[in-house]
Amino acid sequence: MPGPVGPMGPYGQPGSKGEPGQDGEIGPSGPMGERGTPGKPGDDGIGLPGKVGPRGTPGLVGATGQTGVRGQKGEPGETPGDSNQPVAFTVTRSGALDVSTDINTRLPFQQTATLLPGTSFDLETGTFTSSVSGTYVFMFSMSKYPSSSVLYVQLRKNDDVVVSGYSSASHWEPMSGSAVLVLQQGDTVYLTMRGRVGYASNHDTSFSGFLLYPE
Repeated sequence: MPGPVGPMGPYGQPGSKGEPGQDGEIGPSGPMGERGTPGKPGDDGIGLPGKVGPRGTPGLVGATGQTGVRGQKGEPGETPGDSNQPVAFTVTRSGALDVSTDINTRLPFQQTATLLPGTSFDLETGTFTSSVSGTYVFMFSMSKYPSSSVLYVQLRKNDDVVVSGYSSASHWEPMSGSAVLVLQQGDTVYLTMRGRVGYASNHDTSFSGFLLYPE
């Protein structure tokens, strides 16, 4: 029968270092691993500005072009109203008129002493109509009839009273007035009256106007 195991003996001294062995042969390449997750794109870098390059040589001056042929003068354009057209009138009356009790009654005329071409005046209504825009001068002159209690005269532009005259004399009394007005084409100027104007063969009732200068 085997006897019991004896105690472990002491360690022996280490042996001398052996000679290194030769490198083994390179083994075959292993299979390719799976593709990794793409990384995040980096920030765009901004480079420093480059140096200013040298100034280039000036280009050659081109030849002077020839002057073109001048075109023909165009026809003058049309304007509302001829600003060079003179405008003037003087109208008169010598016949009797009935007594007017309404100041809105227009004073009519019978004759034209002066009426330049292109000047618009209606004798029946005593109305001047502006054909040229500009500044005008107007004047009127008449006498109060003695038997009439009053004579009240107004110079109106369109429907607006500009100047007026008044007489309550019991005899023949002259009356006159004037005004400078700025008119647009189509504006009207006329006289209105209440009472009775005098009448005589020497045309003592008159109304005049003229274009001082166009607009």
